[in-house]
Parts: sequence; structure tokens; C-alpha cells
Amino acid sequence: MTEEKSLVLVVDDDPQLLKTAALLLNERYTVSLADSGEAALDRLRRGLQPDLILLDVDMPGMSGYEVMSALEKLTGAAHIPVVFLTGLTEEADELRGLRSGAVDYIRKPFSREVLLARMAMHIERGKQLRELGRAGMGEKREQLLRETLTETEWKVAQLLAEGYNGKEISDKLHYSYSHVKKRLASIRKKLELESSSELKRFLAGQ
Repeated sequence: MTEEKSLVLVVDDDPQLLKTAALLLNERYTVSLADSGEAALDRLRRGLQPDLILLDVDMPGMSGYEVMSALEKLTGAAHIPVVFLTGLTEEADELRGLRSGAVDYIRKPFSREVLLARMAMHIERGKQLRELGRAGMGEKREQLLRETLTETEWKVAQLLAEGYNGKEISDKLHYSYSHVKKRLASIRKKLELESSSELKRFLAGQ
């Protein structure tokens, strides 16, 4: 029995890039193409459920950063791993992209093998998280969380699991409350959870 291919949504305003991406990815993935952020969000609202989104940053109308912000508010989409694929090469752009919630930031022109390897890694990690679901806080699950979250996110997650709220975590770790809220939002995205209550239950193994 042939294994079903993972679905990848590619969002870019460059027709040539979309054509190249389709040729590059079709052998391994089912590919959906969108030529704007608005078109991508419309497809997601209509029920498209990709396993990964490749997203350009510098697009007319709606930038990649604005798409990221919209994804966080879109039911069923906040959990989808997003990889920025962009011509913006400044370190500040990469930091902004990662801080917005993207799991990776790949600059154009890109290496085919590196792109495919990173995509496979993020898709597999997303599948592992879904499979682990609400299982108890066992060693394997904890290891996966440590690999998935940044050091700061892990500290925040541990305190949340112990029953601290956002403001208490802020005081305990000496971070601003706004920073803690951003980290909590990032953790929820990575763990494919849509609310703080879901996150608390997840971390408590419920």
C-alpha cells in the first residue's frame, strides 16, 4: 500500500518560483500553490490542511509576516509549521521571521537538498507531536519537547506545567509579561495547540 504524500502549501508572488517549487517537490509531496498571502489564507479557510507551509516574506498586498499573524488567529491553522523561503538575507529579517513563529528561515537561492532535508525534518516532527498527543510526560515525550522548544520556551513550559500563570512566570524568570505571552504563543504553535488551557492540559499529561 502506497503511503499518502504529505501536503505542502507554497506561497509566493513569483510565478517562476511557484513553477520551480512544483517541479522540485511533486515527486515527494502533494503540492498546493498560492500566489499571494490572501489566496493562501482563503484556501486554508476553505479547509486546506497542509503539513507544511513554504512562505515568502516580501509579497505585495500581504507580507509573510502578516500571513503569520493571520495564521495564529485562524482556527485549525495555528499548528501548521511554516518555513520562510525568501530573498531577504539580513540577520534582522531572519530574526523577525523566527520570532514571528516560523520553524525555519531559508534564503534564496537555496540548495535543493538542504531545502528538502529541512522540510522533511519539520514535517516528521509535526507528525511525531500529533502521534504523542496527550500521552503522559514520559521520557520520550519530554525529549521531543526539549528538541522542539527553545531553552527559554522549555523553561516557560516547565513552570506552566507546575501551575504558574503568565505573570508569575514573568516574575520568576525576570522576563517581561509581553515576552512570556509571545513565548507561550510560540509553544502553542509548535505543539499544534490553539489555547492556553489546551497547553496546560498537554503539559500536565492530561
